[in-house]
Amino acid sequence: MAIAMLSALLLQGALQMTPQATNSQHFDVSAAYEAAAKKGVPANIVVEFKKKDPDVNINEEPAARLKFAPGSPLVAPPPPKSSGVIPDPANARYIDLAKPVRFPVTVAEGAAKGLSKVKTTVSYFYCSKRENWCRKGTAEFDLAVVLP
Repeated sequence: MAIAMLSALLLQGALQMTPQATNSQHFDVSAAYEAAAKKGVPANIVVEFKKKDPDVNINEEPAARLKFAPGSPLVAPPPPKSSGVIPDPANARYIDLAKPVRFPVTVAEGAAKGLSKVKTTVSYFYCSKRENWCRKGTAEFDLAVVLP
């Protein structure tokens, strides 16, 4: 019984941290669910961006956004307000891609416990100074999430 319980806990941790990857022309994007470290602390969706083109960078503003499909067992906080100004590649500020982007999430009221697949979309803006353009990028994932 104890071995079965330990195996289930190990499997739960492995499933929650297994990244799902998608590809775009300029970035490889991966995401994973990171369970809360302790009660009262939000869980996170951890997103990593790997550049395929050394000239492109992801903007600080507008900030990357996280969205779940309707009926998701997870809830993301509203995205930060944006100025609405189209980024200028010459003056844009960029996030440090050496670190993952963490989106805090909470469990929806009434969400079923156990393993779920959560359809997740990450939207972000990125620019090329060399070619003087900015674009919106999106990445979609079916994340494995185990809710306690």
